[in-house]
Amino acid sequence: MIKRTSSVVALSLVASGVSQAQEAGKYHMGSVDLIPVLNTELLHINNVTYANDSASEVNSWVSIISPELKAVTEIAGNEIELGYRLQRGDFYSSQRDNYTDHFLHADGDFIISDRNRFSARANFEDGHDDRGRVYSNGFGNELSEPDTYKKGSIDGLYSYGASSASGRVELTAGYELIKYDDREEVLGFRDSEFLDYRDRDYLRYGAAFYYKVAPSTDLVLDATRQEITYDEAADPANPLDSVENKVLAGLSWNTNSYTRSYAKIGYKQKKFDAANREDFSGVAWEVGMAYKPVSYSQFRLSTTADTRETNGLADYIRSRTYTLNWEHSWVDRLSTNAEIAFIADDYEGQAANLREDDTTRFSVGMDYMFRRWITLGVYYQLNERDSNRDTIDFDRDVIGLTAKVTL
Repeated sequence: MIKRTSSVVALSLVASGVSQAQEAGKYHMGSVDLIPVLNTELLHINNVTYANDSASEVNSWVSIISPELKAVTEIAGNEIELGYRLQRGDFYSSQRDNYTDHFLHADGDFIISDRNRFSARANFEDGHDDRGRVYSNGFGNELSEPDTYKKGSIDGLYSYGASSASGRVELTAGYELIKYDDREEVLGFRDSEFLDYRDRDYLRYGAAFYYKVAPSTDLVLDATRQEITYDEAADPANPLDSVENKVLAGLSWNTNSYTRSYAKIGYKQKKFDAANREDFSGVAWEVGMAYKPVSYSQFRLSTTADTRETNGLADYIRSRTYTLNWEHSWVDRLSTNAEIAFIADDYEGQAANLREDDTTRFSVGMDYMFRRWITLGVYYQLNERDSNRDTIDFDRDVIGLTAKVTL
């Protein structure tokens, strides 16, 4: 799947943007509103399989069609949404990369009283990794088709405290699992032992306390715990099962009704069940700031430092990300978006000469709303990775035309 902005950095800024939103039309069926949306893209991708300079590159035009249907209703004044999206990608010069993904979600927000609120979301994804991504880094040309997986998650958030109160408590809990399809096409390109440890699940829970120190500013203390369990271990004596604890403290503030900024820094610990694995303890941070000098222009800056699960021969990945985004509305119907991101990934463990990757991503795009129900766009995206492993280096360019159609 091609994304117009960096998928590595998840900006937690609650912002509606500066451009005029395309409001989707609805079918009214009693108490249920049906909202259909069709997104299409025509892309030219240089280096489909993320190959390095010494390997043969695959270049191709790609068409992506993604219809989506949402059903929205209310129960006792609380909104409930169900949705399904299909995404089909056809590569004109590389049919081995064709894919069909399915996405399901259900979410709801429930206001129990002025002090009690609850929200929940469930997701299911029947998705894929592009050749040359995740577990086929540097070996994408060896696969006969994309690697596929099933992923499901459910998350809930309970909030106690009125919005005007000095203090507020939020409790979170969630569960996620991912299962890869161990087809012969995948197992034939790398030995099966390497792929055995991919399937895993996450159990996470945490609490955050907010204390108002100004009308638009809160002090925040955030503590989370995550338990990661793998179905199998490539080395049974040294499984990758671990427990992560993270405590962050900082500020959260609203600059206006459209933006939310935050800055939190603290301590992260990752402890493996296996004594021979290398535990981690160190600084973690989450910072996101939105600056809106005028109503039609907004800058967003974010950075994070955390750990991620390994996709190769290491115990874990120590990752730092930095992202700058600028969104500008030139006129009511015309807007542009530019983003640059830098990601530093260090593979940690006791083995010698572990991977160190530096990835730069840049994208720029323009959207024009011809009518309320149709928006056309054009964008360019550049991905570049430098690594101490030559087989992992790559340069990749994407040029795309997009169309979003609603009722």
